[in-house]
Amino acid sequence: MSTVTQSNPSQPIRIANVIGGHIHPSICATRSGDLLVVYNKEGGGGVELLLSRSGDGGRTWSDSEPIPVIRNCSIYPGSLTTLGDGRILLNWSCYRDAGDKLWRQPQFSMSCDDGETWSDPRDYPISDCSNYTCMRHGVLEWEADEWLCPFYDRSVLYNARTHKISAFGDGRNHGMVPIVRTSQGTLISGAPQTVATVPVGVPGNMVRGLRSIDKGLTWEALNYFPHFGVAGYDLSVLNNGRVILTYIVYGVGVDGEFSYEIAQSRDDGKTWDFDTAYEVHNPGRRIMGRGWPRTVQIDNETLGTIFYDLDAEQPGGPGVFIIRTPLSDLG
Repeated sequence: MSTVTQSNPSQPIRIANVIGGHIHPSICATRSGDLLVVYNKEGGGGVELLLSRSGDGGRTWSDSEPIPVIRNCSIYPGSLTTLGDGRILLNWSCYRDAGDKLWRQPQFSMSCDDGETWSDPRDYPISDCSNYTCMRHGVLEWEADEWLCPFYDRSVLYNARTHKISAFGDGRNHGMVPIVRTSQGTLISGAPQTVATVPVGVPGNMVRGLRSIDKGLTWEALNYFPHFGVAGYDLSVLNNGRVILTYIVYGVGVDGEFSYEIAQSRDDGKTWDFDTAYEVHNPGRRIMGRGWPRTVQIDNETLGTIFYDLDAEQPGGPGVFIIRTPLSDLG
């Protein structure tokens, strides 16, 4: 990146203390304006998915509480999505095994009261789950009660009314990446390759992002997005119509994450201004773990980016954090 701006960035605000492993936090803004964050305290199969709430735009956070409807599940964290009618959709996967067979069973729960209570978990109707049937990004609300689900091993549509899975677009697997729809109806996928391989193998047919103007029936390569890495990146559509990409800057010749940046598109995803990307967070050292940065629009003036950092030497030790960024800082 040739020019990175950093206009007095905010300091990280600690949401909660964690231990290690697949912490993988997710965030959403509710219709009341609250922010919700869910995460594992100790990954690799945590038995509780914890939720914390902020009523002041991420400045302060409630004590984390387990979501009580999730039981008998070794959890791989998923995602939060605020649907058009205000309901909150929570996704995660349960690790399962039977003899030599290992798989992850994707499940979801719904809240109609901004995350105060949750419906009983429901399995997605997938009969051939693999160990890669998991989802780390929010769903895209396709139609009423129908969601585009970017699982790692398949990209499909799920109809919650009929409880059925159907093919999406041209049937390709985008992988465990964000897929968003712009204000003009264009689809943008974070897919780094033409078709995702599962598990990730030697990269091939690199496209560095995809764009579709016909509901996913055909796609054009963007050739803009940076290295995908283990933790990928995040796409968000802002209220002003711009699209932003939150991504990780990896070390050159040194393994690990070293900073998080945001680049934006002002022309419906056709081009991206990486030359003036905004540096959200750079602690001057390696960010420990796989931070999974996620960005949500808090209000018309502010973005919030969450991540986790397992560095034991930082004040307070390993934790989940949020950084508030004035939208004006992006230029």
